[in-house]
Amino acid sequence: MAKTRPMAPTAVSARASIRHARPADVPAIRAMQQKSMWVLGGAFYSDDEIAGFLTQYRTMDDAIVAEGHFFVTENQAGRILGSGGWTRRRPGYTRGLGGSTATAALPTVRSVFVDPAAARRGIATSIMARTERDAVEHGIPEFTLTATLSGAALYERLGYLGQGSERLALNRGGGFACIRMTKRIDGGCVPAVRMAV
Repeated sequence: MAKTRPMAPTAVSARASIRHARPADVPAIRAMQQKSMWVLGGAFYSDDEIAGFLTQYRTMDDAIVAEGHFFVTENQAGRILGSGGWTRRRPGYTRGLGGSTATAALPTVRSVFVDPAAARRGIATSIMARTERDAVEHGIPEFTLTATLSGAALYERLGYLGQGSERLALNRGGGFACIRMTKRIDGGCVPAVRMAV
């Protein structure tokens, strides 16, 4: 795969908002996620590892959008700057974990990505706050997630606890390192933040 670097809503700032993702958003979401993986993940993974991951597992399962718990952040022009949500579905990437089923035991945070041009402006934290609030509204007491190495620091800051390292098997050989994490959310969610976009 060639390395490419393409450069009712809940208001969270004067210039951006979080809303439920729609099926029509999927191509734009996926393009943003792939760009995020290449640019922000590039400091943690080799080009071969990123290409293998994107080819084999992709950045999200499209069905989670239809499930109704997946969100996007968009600017005033409608450009998608971030994504994330949760699902009760078994993540597609678990087939690469061999015999491990721990990742699929709880509702799972999925596909939290931020456009590299909008990184470090509170977008991922805002997406996580919205995701956790939605989960609590639906009676979910605890989350699991499989963090990329580039995303683990964010989740640690938000109270997620590491439960062990994983490696997704890649068809080309080797593996894609990640970290299994969990958090109880019924005792309190990530506080909302004001995004700077």
